[in-house]
Amino acid sequence: MQIILVRHGRPDHNADPWSTPADMKRWVEHYNAASVVGRERPEALRRLAESVGIVVCSSLMRCVESRDHLDCQCLYQPDPLFAEAHLPYPDWAYPLMPSRVWRITFRTAWFLGFARHTEPVSESRRRASVAADRLIELAETHGSVLLMGHKIMNALIATQLRRRGWQGPALPLLSGYWHPSRYRKPS
Repeated sequence: MQIILVRHGRPDHNADPWSTPADMKRWVEHYNAASVVGRERPEALRRLAESVGIVVCSSLMRCVESRDHLDCQCLYQPDPLFAEAHLPYPDWAYPLMPSRVWRITFRTAWFLGFARHTEPVSESRRRASVAADRLIELAETHGSVLLMGHKIMNALIATQLRRRGWQGPALPLLSGYWHPSRYRKPS
């Protein structure tokens, strides 16, 4: 049995590179609405998707479009269970800083318990546990499953898989897009 976690393709996201903390709401909305860059279609991943028993994905547009780029027979509906743990942000109107700084700051704060405008890390971990169980069920039924997912949620799911005895990287490949991380259950 095999579970493959893949991060979606690169979003075509041209949001303002500078923002206030409160502006991060709009940044996240634009990121969630962005299409995937169409010219990037990884051939090796397409072949991998053809070889697995089933392909599933998050309900967020960047994952649905990424899955569609794989040209696979995808009978399983996009599922919000696999959606990304969204970025928190405070409602401060200042200071203006690079959006990248805010993303790193607020994601770090989220892991430490700050969850303004999003689910807490404890809820995301619970959801990742349920998602891992769902992926295991699908792998048991279909032999293998590929999840087109997200950076943080894939990492949380990977932790749950390893706790259940699956072998694979401690963290899925977090840098870049389209990268598969494989998890196998020893016989």
